[in-house]
Amino acid sequence: MTNINKSTRKGVGKVEKKSSISNKSIAKNSDKSAKKSAINKSDSKSKKLKLPLIRKVHIRPTYLILSAVVTILAIFFIRVSVWEHNYLAAMEGSARDVAAIEVNETTATEEVDDTEPTEQQIVEYVVAPDKPRYFSIPYLGIYNARIVEIGLKGQNEMATPYNIYDVGWFTGSGSVLPGQNGVTFINAHGGDLGYGIFRSLPKLPVGEVIKIEMGDGRVYTYKVVEKEFKELGEDANKYMSNFAFAPLSGTTNTLSMVTCTGDWWESQQTYSQRLFVRAALQ
Repeated sequence: MTNINKSTRKGVGKVEKKSSISNKSIAKNSDKSAKKSAINKSDSKSKKLKLPLIRKVHIRPTYLILSAVVTILAIFFIRVSVWEHNYLAAMEGSARDVAAIEVNETTATEEVDDTEPTEQQIVEYVVAPDKPRYFSIPYLGIYNARIVEIGLKGQNEMATPYNIYDVGWFTGSGSVLPGQNGVTFINAHGGDLGYGIFRSLPKLPVGEVIKIEMGDGRVYTYKVVEKEFKELGEDANKYMSNFAFAPLSGTTNTLSMVTCTGDWWESQQTYSQRLFVRAALQ
């Protein structure tokens, strides 16, 4: 009996050892599989977290249309700006049809005096007896503006008075003294942005009077018979051919005036139009 029990115990022990070994191997295998699954999960996560090097760009048709419209408008305005600049540059210094006189095209860039003269300075203003002294347009509220002599400046342009409150009488070829047979040329500062003496000249109707007082007290009265607005450039240049001629047949003494008006061109520092006013001696 004792031997049987011993052998039985030995068999049982062997079975237990085998089972424990198998259990250990199973545990090892389960650990390995767990590790493999964990590695596979981490690999799959890392694969999922990778971002594509090149993203797909989805462009809407409306964006393409808007971009095309903006580009076309930008090109258009650039071309207009370049054309305007080149045109004015080409016209600068070009010859006029009348006695090589050019209409002043650069009002704001000139050095000017914007100090309004006092009443005392106006009263004390003296010229030679046969020269024009005061200029008046009652309809516009202009009374006794000082008349100063002006000539030509660079590139044969008719100059403007140094003070914006003065009126310029051109003493060059083609212009005569007030009261004489021929045409008297008058030029002064205008423009809506400044305080030039001719800033309100566009409001002067045909039929109103202009008065010029001479140094000896004589007064010549002119009646406005024509007022023309011309675009700066070819239109203004062509109209200059009328500047030295009487506006009406049978008139022997006339007054021709010019000033700046219209829109202000910031890039060119000038106005877009020139105003021509012609009057006949009464």
